[in-house]
Amino acid sequence: MSELQQGLLIAAIGMGLVFAIIIFLWGLMALMMQVTSREKLEIGAETQDEQLKGEKSPANLSNELLLRATVAAVAVRLALEKTKTRQAFRQQDRDSDTLTPWQTVHRNRQIEQKRTRG
Repeated sequence: MSELQQGLLIAAIGMGLVFAIIIFLWGLMALMMQVTSREKLEIGAETQDEQLKGEKSPANLSNELLLRATVAAVAVRLALEKTKTRQAFRQQDRDSDTLTPWQTVHRNRQIEQKRTRG
């Protein structure tokens, strides 16, 4: 067997092992998903939802709508607060004309590199 054939054989074995391990890990992940999935809990929740749908009264509907409106209001408030803090940081960056220590060090390095070049 020539050196070229030995090299090709070793490369083929190596690539085969890599793909075999990838397929093994894929199967292992699929198994873990089946073991740890929550489909059983979701099926039970669906049957409870179906039972509640049959018992919907105006009081239940108003409570559900109130809950949804509250959740939506909280989500909007959180989003607004997040944008306010971002805008404050942007405004602060615009207002400050001074350089941070990080910027100063790196700008000095660039200046020194330009000086040392011929």
